[in-house]
Amino acid sequence: MTGTAQGRSQRAHGERLLRSLPLPGHVILRTDTGWRRGWLIARQNGPNGWVGLVQYDDGHGEITDYLPADRIASPDVWVAE
Repeated sequence: MTGTAQGRSQRAHGERLLRSLPLPGHVILRTDTGWRRGWLIARQNGPNGWVGLVQYDDGHGEITDYLPADRIASPDVWVAE
């Protein structure tokens, strides 16, 4: 599989996962500072693919932001740093 094909496959997997998660629901998020537990509040399909509106605590306060599907995971996954 080429790098481009693998990238498309991973993006499609992330988008399918995001569409299947309950709203609102617990999720694991990959932020700029690492993995965090948070809430998936909403999701939408935009020009760059699926994004989720999430809330999480970054250690300094609560953050509400849109993250791409590939940075949002089911709460059932185990994530290693």
